[in-house]
Amino acid sequence: MIKRMRWQMLSGWLLLCLFAAAQQNNVHIVDARNDQPIVFANVKATDLKSGKISYFITDNEGRINLNIQAPTYLQVSYVGYQNFNDTLKPGKVSVIRLLPEVFSLDEIVVTAQYNPTSTDRSLYSVNVINQLQLQRKAAPDLAGLLRNQLNIRLIEDGSLGTGMSLQGLAGEHVKILVDGVPVIGRLNGSIDLGQVNLQQAKQVEIIEGPMSVIYGSNALAGVINIIPQDISANAFNARASAYYETVGVYNIDAGASLRRKKHAFGLNLGRNFFGGYSSVDTSRTKQWKPKRQLNADLTYTLSLPKASIRTTMSAFDEELRNQGSLQPPYFEKAFDNYFTTRRYIAKADFSSKNTNPFTANVSYSFYQRIRTLFYNDLSILEKTPVEYDTTSFSAFMSRGMYSYRTISGKFGYQAGYDLNAEWGTGERIGNDRQSITDLAGFTSFQYKPFDQLQIQPGIRYAYNSKFSTPVIYALHVKSSPHKNISVRSSFSSGFRAPSLKELYLNFVDVNHDIKGNPQLRPEYSRNIQFQLSHKIEKITYATETEARFFMNNIDDVITLVDLGNDSYSYVNIEQVRTMGYNFGIRSSLYPIFDLRLGYGRTGYNNRINNDFGDKLTWSPEFTGEITGRWDEHKLSVSAFYKYTGKRARIYQDTDGNLLEGKVDDYHNLDLSIMKSFLKDKITFTLGGRNLFDVTNINTNGSAGNGGVHSSGGTSIPVSWGRTFFIKINYTISKNEKNTAAR
Repeated sequence: MIKRMRWQMLSGWLLLCLFAAAQQNNVHIVDARNDQPIVFANVKATDLKSGKISYFITDNEGRINLNIQAPTYLQVSYVGYQNFNDTLKPGKVSVIRLLPEVFSLDEIVVTAQYNPTSTDRSLYSVNVINQLQLQRKAAPDLAGLLRNQLNIRLIEDGSLGTGMSLQGLAGEHVKILVDGVPVIGRLNGSIDLGQVNLQQAKQVEIIEGPMSVIYGSNALAGVINIIPQDISANAFNARASAYYETVGVYNIDAGASLRRKKHAFGLNLGRNFFGGYSSVDTSRTKQWKPKRQLNADLTYTLSLPKASIRTTMSAFDEELRNQGSLQPPYFEKAFDNYFTTRRYIAKADFSSKNTNPFTANVSYSFYQRIRTLFYNDLSILEKTPVEYDTTSFSAFMSRGMYSYRTISGKFGYQAGYDLNAEWGTGERIGNDRQSITDLAGFTSFQYKPFDQLQIQPGIRYAYNSKFSTPVIYALHVKSSPHKNISVRSSFSSGFRAPSLKELYLNFVDVNHDIKGNPQLRPEYSRNIQFQLSHKIEKITYATETEARFFMNNIDDVITLVDLGNDSYSYVNIEQVRTMGYNFGIRSSLYPIFDLRLGYGRTGYNNRINNDFGDKLTWSPEFTGEITGRWDEHKLSVSAFYKYTGKRARIYQDTDGNLLEGKVDDYHNLDLSIMKSFLKDKITFTLGGRNLFDVTNINTNGSAGNGGVHSSGGTSIPVSWGRTFFIKINYTISKNEKNTAAR
């Protein structure tokens, strides 16, 4: 009898141990096609009851030791597969089958979200350029990446760099962020996209339409946020890459990261060089100016049980040379302008680790542009500085935000503050110190009465040191009448105060004469957007189609106009209205091909003293991207095409009247081939850019010899012509010995 009782107790104890073991090892992650385990997948588990967050890496069987005692929100990611995001209940053995990354409809986005969420669940329509697309395009900077994007148009200047427009609105209406920090240093209203490198980018998120409630000024047309790579979960990771383009571009960069328990360090260095180019090389003066860029980034992350602190130091230095023509009578002396641009950023981020996080960041940005005029005697190879001036701008930003959402997910709110202070000094702003400060509070509420409907109103109120500010508001609605159909609509307002450069900066050199205008008024906008999308997602096939409509009305819009004799100034136009519609399709058949097609038309109206009425000038666009894939050979071939239709431009005639002219249409085609070796440690990307060899396009309506971005005559530059490139990337990493929770 006693032996029998002992046997029963032993059996019960064994069953209890087996049950406990099953509870501890109840998540198995496999490939959805063949049920093979996925090794070294990254897993984030959030206990929805306590808010505790744990991190795991799957073992050699694709398993993690996770004791689920309350509803737990699980996020799983692995290269080549779509992210998994779902809530697991206790007491169940879970097998998670990851779908291959066909084109990843559910990519995680962070820009303007309550919490990182998938694009499918976001209230905003977010266009994500993911890491795989970045590799295929091999674009060295943001200008090259955005060249073939729908609704985005680039504006080239050999000296000032590359500007852009979005939804028909110029670059001063687009807020460009790097990890949430605004990039400062606008020259002609836009940030030079050629100065924004992508060496550390994990993905680029583009939100079209006013985001003034969340991001304040300069966000009337939208926001572009470059999300950097997280420091690897591996103990050690290092990479190096080299890029060459036949026009004379030589770029190299390298980086390394090290993780030790709660500490993580990252360092990245890069050097870019361009030798300058002119289609007809008749002198030392180049249409596309030679330049050299250096950049460095240092990151430290401290991971605590309930919070994470991340600090970043970034430095950028560019030297651009505008070499003058040789002077008579002996043609051995010249006057050369050297422009040195320096940008430094120091940033600290704090983020709590719970289901209702508080995030805060503080940053200091410094921008300096130095012009040095040299008298260059080529007979003795000696340069003598004869004139120089320096313009400096600094910006301080502090931003805090608390997000709350109930466990049911039906109700949530977000509240925060946003402080932006900018000041500038230098000869080009009258040897005086000018400053502008903006302090704002914002909040939004999200209500989800049932799974098929989300409603989010939001408001922002700000104090501006130079201009009175209105209350900014927005209303976003997302509905899903069917599991494969999503409808997004929004109505929002916006406000933009004139920048210090538009108010005070006088930028004068041999090619430019741009004057600030202290009498400028702020801009006010109203926007309507509507989007309908439908998706089909299978194990090896996925497709998504969408249609979008937008309309922007901006009062007192600030624009740069041609005053004649190559002189320009900023003025307020009574009203600008843009309206447009887009149709797009994304389709993929794994592992054979990926396809993206887009067509859109944007209408543009300048109401200048009521001279143009309500007539819209329409401009079409068409984009196409196709990739053939041979995954068993680690090989892909991609083609990127864009047709850019005719667009309007503003100029001033000799009598002082503001008039409207036209800029011609053009085509662009890029090709690339990507091949990986040695288990993806080495990647080669090679191809051609601008294969139609477009250099300049014609424009009509000019008061002088061309536009502010012109090379002279009645044409504007688009590119330096057809080129070919090659990029080589090498990566090594060492995994942690313990792949359990860290």
